[in-house]
Amino acid sequence: MSEISSGASWPDPQIAHDAWVAESAVVIGDVQMASGSSLWPTAVARGDLATIRIGPRSNVQDGAVLHGDPGEPVDIGTEVTIGHRAVIHGAKLEDGCLVGIGAVVLNGVTIGRGAVVAAGSVVTKDVPPATLVMGVPAAIKRELSDDTLIQQQDHALRYAALAAAHATRNRSRP
Repeated sequence: MSEISSGASWPDPQIAHDAWVAESAVVIGDVQMASGSSLWPTAVARGDLATIRIGPRSNVQDGAVLHGDPGEPVDIGTEVTIGHRAVIHGAKLEDGCLVGIGAVVLNGVTIGRGAVVAAGSVVTKDVPPATLVMGVPAAIKRELSDDTLIQQQDHALRYAALAAAHATRNRSRP
């Protein structure tokens, strides 16, 4: 348990032995990273005000920010991809979804299983499963095919393998 001078405290991060956190990533407070998950260079998982849970084989790419407010945790499911510079703030991302580069998902929002948030979008309300949303504010554009859902899963699994390769390479350096 960490404590600051104001008396506020939060649990220490819980990171699975086979999760990978890049050296330049920041992990603070109540952050739980499951098996095969990854936090890439300059990404931030700041669990000082609310829990952040990153599910198995999910990847949080370079420069992304995860943070919540009291009562608004970040909950990332299995095999989720969060693109470069995306912001996830107090939201739930269900299994297999993808949040594009530079997108913002705001407090209280749930991104449904297999949904895609297009790059640069701002999501202010729930997204149904297996749909594509885009825009500011994000709006539904279409339903996703089964092939697209499989491609998203494959993408997450490729990132899990790449993270494992980085972890192995980093352990072998002096």
